[in-house]
Amino acid sequence: MRLLSLLSSVGAFSLVLSQTTDATAQSGNACDPTDQLACACSEAGVADVNATVKACFLGDVNTVTANQADNFSTQIFSAINWPVKLDENGRAIAGMPDYGSKLEGDWTTVWETWKSTNSIFRRDAPPIAWNETDVPLPRACAQLDLKAEMAKVSYADRIPNVMQPRLLDEYLNPEGRAFLDRNGRPVRYDVIFNKQAYEFTTSNNLWDAKSLTDYLDENGQLELPAGTWNTKDIGPERGAIVLKSSWMVMDEIHDPDLFHKAWAFVSPIIMDGKVDHGCALEPVALIGLHVVYKTEQFANWGWGTFEHRHIAPLWSEIGSTTGGVYPDGRPVPDWLFYSRDSGGAATLNAQPKHVTEGIPSRITSYYPPGYYAEPIGKSLTCSPTDQNFWCFNERLHEGFSQAAFKNYVLKGTQWELLNSGGKLIPEILGNTTMESFSQETSSCQTCHSYAKPDIPGSKRETLDFIFSFNRDVLKPSVPVQGQ
Repeated sequence: MRLLSLLSSVGAFSLVLSQTTDATAQSGNACDPTDQLACACSEAGVADVNATVKACFLGDVNTVTANQADNFSTQIFSAINWPVKLDENGRAIAGMPDYGSKLEGDWTTVWETWKSTNSIFRRDAPPIAWNETDVPLPRACAQLDLKAEMAKVSYADRIPNVMQPRLLDEYLNPEGRAFLDRNGRPVRYDVIFNKQAYEFTTSNNLWDAKSLTDYLDENGQLELPAGTWNTKDIGPERGAIVLKSSWMVMDEIHDPDLFHKAWAFVSPIIMDGKVDHGCALEPVALIGLHVVYKTEQFANWGWGTFEHRHIAPLWSEIGSTTGGVYPDGRPVPDWLFYSRDSGGAATLNAQPKHVTEGIPSRITSYYPPGYYAEPIGKSLTCSPTDQNFWCFNERLHEGFSQAAFKNYVLKGTQWELLNSGGKLIPEILGNTTMESFSQETSSCQTCHSYAKPDIPGSKRETLDFIFSFNRDVLKPSVPVQGQ
């Protein structure tokens, strides 16, 4: 109750932002369309779909409040999930949104052409160039006949195929555990940098252990670029954005229209508790997305997290849904990671056994989206700029009503209250697909504050909350680590 009261007072003075006026305020520079700053859409005459679903978003908010943080997260989510522009050969152009595209069906998104950390941190090899969408693959993947493998999938024509399939070789979550689907196959994870984070890394040679060590010796710590509202004489600037995505290998039971889909090289192959160090081309569904952004107002990053709405029920929902319907008559979804027995009963969740035992995970969602914000109940109606948390997700659903992205929701945004001595709003936040077994204790910023060199005496936050610089550069490890 103390947290809710605090948020009520914080939310009371939050400002409702209209991107129409924001675009005007930020139109003082020639915006790079790949940055998707508000002025780029203004100059191109690109209209907003609604107050949440837009092709462009601000460089920063003017003041951080609960409503502005969640508003910012959902606008970023909608913009980076915009269809990517294709070249004359029908292939994706890295980082370039197709501002004239219709939001119908499914497509390759802008962020999927950003750089995965497995294309940046390549041991002794330099990063893959930003504009290069094809990357070197493990031998077992490179030998696959893609056309033949795709032909095995009945809905292959509904899976975007405008760039090389992504490589998904990480299968342990940050807790060091596997999150197993109903087939006993682990969810896969991938960390992605936007252009600003990528260029900061490459321009300072931070992919190289010696260069990173020298940089830390000289500067003390990393400080990735921060987005700005409107820097004097320059205009708005985009800051670093780091994503973590979670993907489920699809089977013949899944309805492909419910998901954003992609082709992926999955390695190693894990099925029925058996590990094969080969590679398979699989259709995969996006089930979770951490959207982490750095701005002047979010100096310690804003931590937004999204997930598919059918992951798992709330624990409180289990007993009331044994008949397959909610009390109000709505049908209960076919949960992706939760199954009732024949009598509708459930037992308390337990962490899964080792991935090689192949026992599917059985989880519930610890809290509903927006549990920390007031009011938490659904509004009867949402005005075009209503700041009720539920309305952000309602507008996501409306704006993507003809697309697979209508099935994704904002779970919440964690941020640090200014001049509070580190007070986090909310104190607990986790994604059901990533912090699956620690949702009741998970804290995004608190966890990532331990991003530091793995050497005695290293200070917390030395690596600017980004684990990849230690895990993938200073202390390279096998890719199954999920952080």
